[in-house]
Amino acid sequence: MRKRSILAAGLVLAVSVTVCGGKPQTSGAQGGNTMGTVWAQTLAEVPDADPNWMGGLNKEQRMQDFESLCNGLRDNYPYLLLAKRQAGADIDVLERSYRQKVELCDNDDMFYETLRDFVREFAFTGHLDLWGRRYESELADLKRYFNLKMQESDEKGMAHIAPYIAALDNPVSHKTYAAMTKFYEQTENEVQEQGQEAKESAAVTEEEPWVNVKTKILEPGKTAYVSISLFDYEQMESDRKILLPFYEKVRDYDNLIIDITENPGGSMNYFNELVVAPLAKETLTVPTYQLLKDGQNNRCFLMMEEGISSGLYQPVSKLPELPNLNRENVRDCTYFLQEDYTVHPVGNGFAGKIWLLVSGDNYSSSEYAAMFSKASGFATLVGETTGGDGIGTDPVYLILPNSGLVVQYSPMYGMTADGTGSEEYGTTPDIVSSTGESALDTCLKWIG
Repeated sequence: MRKRSILAAGLVLAVSVTVCGGKPQTSGAQGGNTMGTVWAQTLAEVPDADPNWMGGLNKEQRMQDFESLCNGLRDNYPYLLLAKRQAGADIDVLERSYRQKVELCDNDDMFYETLRDFVREFAFTGHLDLWGRRYESELADLKRYFNLKMQESDEKGMAHIAPYIAALDNPVSHKTYAAMTKFYEQTENEVQEQGQEAKESAAVTEEEPWVNVKTKILEPGKTAYVSISLFDYEQMESDRKILLPFYEKVRDYDNLIIDITENPGGSMNYFNELVVAPLAKETLTVPTYQLLKDGQNNRCFLMMEEGISSGLYQPVSKLPELPNLNRENVRDCTYFLQEDYTVHPVGNGFAGKIWLLVSGDNYSSSEYAAMFSKASGFATLVGETTGGDGIGTDPVYLILPNSGLVVQYSPMYGMTADGTGSEEYGTTPDIVSSTGESALDTCLKWIG
């Protein structure tokens, strides 16, 4: 699932990287500790499992990795103040507390669980997350995307993705995540074998095949409906064959309802190319601002040397007065980027009114869809306030030096044209659904 890349002033800064989807509901260490307890009980049932699957890090190596994570976040992660406001995650307090927990770790698995609990304290603010077994699939996706750009002779595209592949494709991470996969799969298989008798007695139900796009005619000649479960980059070509003919079929309808209430994100390009461009009647532009820190890790991923020298990245002292700007966030960052999101129409557009159904599950690229639609007037939003973090670039990585574990975070603090923080406030719909009422029911009432 590719999010998007920034092209401004002749310099492409962002890299198309995998997006994590929606914001997890677990926050803080309480959930993490419960998970850790359950896993410890699971390991106890498998006496031959070796918890030192990273090769047996010593205490000094574990502490070095933990300090590297804390320092990396301070220097590069622009959401520390927001995580403190929203989730109560004070990195200074947490570092003191978790330093003691790291010192008590006596094996690799306990260390990994402790790091996971620490990261979860930040409640996924700004996509902050510690990777599990997704490493190999993420790296494979990046390489496929890189090869696609090679086939297209897109040198800029290849240059954008190169820092991400270079960071991930290192021998330490390869070794660690291969060992992680083997350890967890072996342990889970043994536990499952122990409970096989109960498993075999359980009833087996067949699920319907998953479909990303659904289309309906709710009222012939008047109201049409489309639902998109995920803005999946890899589904774009197959979904294009469904969506574009349907748009043509209902082009003269009075209403087109687009339902993304269960959509956790994916690719900005999906929304731009398969929703906005074929339905818009004119070019739409939405201005945004993005704050970032001048940390070494950000410099590696965001081509900051070129951006600063070209004037694309400007000192935060030059940020204009915006009515909803939080100056505390500005002081915590070093530079800002002003970027316009622009989508050009393809075809004649949709003749009637477009409605976009949204919910708190919308995050990342589906938050971008809500933000762009409301700010540009592309659609009328109906439902609940969205989840946030729809402005900026894709998560970048902190690679811990001894373990090779990957921690991702959004390097840009995205804001709308008036300075409202995207992660903090999300997007409030034009029409808010009443408690217990679905966005679709609310929309149909207004249409009626």
